[in-house]
Amino acid sequence: MPPTENDPNTMKTIRGAPLGLRVVRTMSRSHMRGAGVLTRLLTRFGRLDRIAQYQLGAVQFQVPLGRIAWDFTDIANYEAKLIDSFSQAIEPLRDVTLFDCGADIGTFSALVGSRTNCLARIIAFEPNREVRKILEENLSSLRTPSQLIPKAVGRSEGRGWLERPADNLTDHARYIVQGDGPLEVMTIDSLNVRGGDLAFKFDIEGGELEAIQGAAETIASARNCVVAVEAHPLVAKRIGRDPGDTLRFLKSIRPFQFVVAETGERPSLTGPLLGGDQTEIWNVVGCAGENLSRSMNGY
Repeated sequence: MPPTENDPNTMKTIRGAPLGLRVVRTMSRSHMRGAGVLTRLLTRFGRLDRIAQYQLGAVQFQVPLGRIAWDFTDIANYEAKLIDSFSQAIEPLRDVTLFDCGADIGTFSALVGSRTNCLARIIAFEPNREVRKILEENLSSLRTPSQLIPKAVGRSEGRGWLERPADNLTDHARYIVQGDGPLEVMTIDSLNVRGGDLAFKFDIEGGELEAIQGAAETIASARNCVVAVEAHPLVAKRIGRDPGDTLRFLKSIRPFQFVVAETGERPSLTGPLLGGDQTEIWNVVGCAGENLSRSMNGY
């Protein structure tokens, strides 16, 4: 098979972001006009056909700029509220197994791993073969042992494909559709990880409930359990389901306490989690287990 555009196997690796990207990212964060146009020009002339290496503590983290045009500030501030809340939640635990569902290039695992010493193992799920090499290298640079599973997670085992929604054609918005496709779908329960302290990050574009249904036995058996779930208004509209349904299912497995990372508020589950006109994306962190009551008291 010929190499695809922005194939990591054919791109040059550089240290840090090139000057042009640093300029446009600074413009974008300052809400200056023209940043989008300049980014497209950099892409058109091949200036982003690079893999940038960024230093995250002791870790060399790699970003394919043609796919994700991030400078170091973007990496350092990625999902900052979620990273803070999740890291705080797992801090009282020990020898944690982290299930990173929708790992992409490994940003979440790398940032959480740089903030805490309680991780014993990372199991990363990512069905997109186009980022597999970068994800493998980023995971291998972490101080925590890791396992990459190139499959999607769902309610049951099967096959499927990645679909782009009509309103967002980026790779990050693709979601799994189960059916006769080239990708494998598995359940987390099939790994037979039972007991101990477990943590889960689900960012899989609307498939969170199905993935958690396929992880119910694993979640129920954990000594202590932390779960992070993305609540995206556009995704909720596309699938016709409020993320509150996912939180209510988690509470049916075992008692959970939840907090919205971006607001610090405890969400009510008596109605929809998201407001009808809400545009802000939330991440909800749930904690279950006796050792986690202290971590929730900080919110």
